Amino acid sequence: MDMTKQVAVVSGANRGLGKELALELLARGAKVYAGARNPESIHLPGAIPLQLDITDPESVKAAAEIAVDATLLVNNAGSSTGASLLTGELHDIHLEFNTHVFGTLSMMRAFAPVIENNGEVQS
Repeated sequence: MDMTKQVAVVSGANRGLGKELALELLARGAKVYAGARNPESIHLPGAIPLQLDITDPESVKAAAEIAVDATLLVNNAGSSTGASLLTGELHDIHLEFNTHVFGTLSMMRAFAPVIENNGEVQS
């Protein structure tokens, strides 16, 4: 698929699946903002490192103000504490929910207007 007219924001792009998704988007010609809490941890030639902590609303807002040309959002950032909902530490459970539920929601709410403003981009 030709992605040369697409501009992607990939959260959690510093390792694992996020890094692989960002690499594939770059290989297909997309412009990629590679988000991570520590942008110095991004080692993707051609990607634009983007400071992004999806659990921090101010960080998400700042990222959306930088990536104003985004047409795609890849919500990949995650955490894995392994905490049981019944017996796990509440701190760990809060981290899981703040990342996977509220962080993802925050990203969608911040980037939906950006993507909508950029209209449908034909590949």
